[in-house]
Amino acid sequence: MAITIRDMKAGRDTKPGAAPVQRNIASLVGGYVIALGCLVLFLLVASEFTALTPVIWVAGLMFAAAIGVWIRVADL
Repeated sequence: MAITIRDMKAGRDTKPGAAPVQRNIASLVGGYVIALGCLVLFLLVASEFTALTPVIWVAGLMFAAAIGVWIRVADL
């Protein structure tokens, strides 16, 4: 059986009895660090254009969370 792209993305091996892929703590920590960095950069850029209102903070948090989740999932 050939391993398909779908199987590779899911982290599975098509061989019966194969050990599951272990997740690394570095991807979790990396996701948090990148998300924090994105939040800081977002707020710095936003502060140059407008006042930092609660709406800007929420938008920044949503943006940072999306990037952090993307990094976490992409690193698996």
